[in-house]
Amino acid sequence: MNNPDLQRIAMSGKKSGRLDGMAVVLSGTCMVHCFALPVLVTLFPILQGSLLDEQYFHLILLVLILPTSLIALTIGCRRHKDQLTMLLGGTGLLLLSFTALWGHELFGLFGERIVTTAGGLTLALAHIQNYRCCRNNNCLHDHA
Repeated sequence: MNNPDLQRIAMSGKKSGRLDGMAVVLSGTCMVHCFALPVLVTLFPILQGSLLDEQYFHLILLVLILPTSLIALTIGCRRHKDQLTMLLGGTGLLLLSFTALWGHELFGLFGERIVTTAGGLTLALAHIQNYRCCRNNNCLHDHA
């Protein structure tokens, strides 16, 4: 393999590592929103009218999470081919997508929060697993 190929692989590995980290943060943001918003609205009722509707918030996060996760997991899984990472990532993305689109109608507010949290945790685990597999398989992630 020549030097430009190595540089290209190193750059995509660094991007994947950063995207994995960003995807974990986005999943965490969704979970914090699900748990903190009810407390804030209870403590400060005036916030209820000024905050973004929950369904729109979930859709906006989904628009950010889907491409970030798909790119990061694809880059990593293409190299290490870890089936657990693919299973966790697919499950987390499906849960989050399904819940963002139809969760409130199907599960109610409390159920939507539970399923969204499960999806976010599953997706975060997928990205952590992806990062670990790439690191163990020397996929040239930025480990710093």
